[in-house]
Amino acid sequence: MDIVFIDETFDLNQTKNYHISIQAGLDGYSFSVLDPLRNKYILLKHIPFPAEVSHTILEEKIEDIQGNDEFLTREYKSVYFSFQSPRYTLIPGPLFNKDNLRTYFEFNHVLGETDEIHYNGFKGIDAYNLFVIPSAISNLAYGSFVDVRFFHQTTSLIEHGLLSYGGKSQRKTAIVNVYGNNSDIVVIQGDNLLLCNSFPWKDDNDLVYFILYIYEQLKLDGIETPLYLTGEISKQSEVYEMLKSYIRKIGFDKRDDHFTYSYTFNETEHHRFNNLFNLKLCV
Repeated sequence: MDIVFIDETFDLNQTKNYHISIQAGLDGYSFSVLDPLRNKYILLKHIPFPAEVSHTILEEKIEDIQGNDEFLTREYKSVYFSFQSPRYTLIPGPLFNKDNLRTYFEFNHVLGETDEIHYNGFKGIDAYNLFVIPSAISNLAYGSFVDVRFFHQTTSLIEHGLLSYGGKSQRKTAIVNVYGNNSDIVVIQGDNLLLCNSFPWKDDNDLVYFILYIYEQLKLDGIETPLYLTGEISKQSEVYEMLKSYIRKIGFDKRDDHFTYSYTFNETEHHRFNNLFNLKLCV
């Protein structure tokens, strides 16, 4: 079932003054609208996809949504588009050369014929996030929106982690973002990114195992090192209950206080769409 929350101040005739963030992947299509004058999110919509959706069907669904949704057929002041995928590579700033993007990417992944390479620089660390988007998906975005900018979901996750859990604090903090049958985990300490990794999972035991494996490999203290969960994971989930047995300081990510949010969004769990909202932190 679609999720739609609309603040009474949203004006469909004023979209040229609004910013829109979009997040698409095999599990669904979500977007949020920000009123920059008040720095307030005033619209949120999520369209889930069936579990068996393929990349070909995904392209068809995105084309249909962007061509027919009344909110997406309008012009916006700025557009940020995130395609969720575990295929990315982080490159330290001193080693980065935009002429070597293909070489960097192929260190860790196979570059498909239809893959289009993009990259994001970080504000909080001297590094770049190199990722790919299927050209059919990027072409749909270019065709629907003016001056669209592409981001990877871990770019948003890392920037938010550094702003909210880093800085002067030297405590190590882990954040896990769940989407579909994939998860991203980042570990922050002060102004440093200690780890960013992604992994697929099939059942709750897989997800718990990978998180605990990271804790073990980085020698993170299950009593002192907090873990924050975000994305498609519920407070009623078995994963949460299982992790509480191993990690004492476990909770759910809070909405970033750089923005305000329509009261209508309170009908959904606050952590669920954080990565979408935080795309605006990436510039």
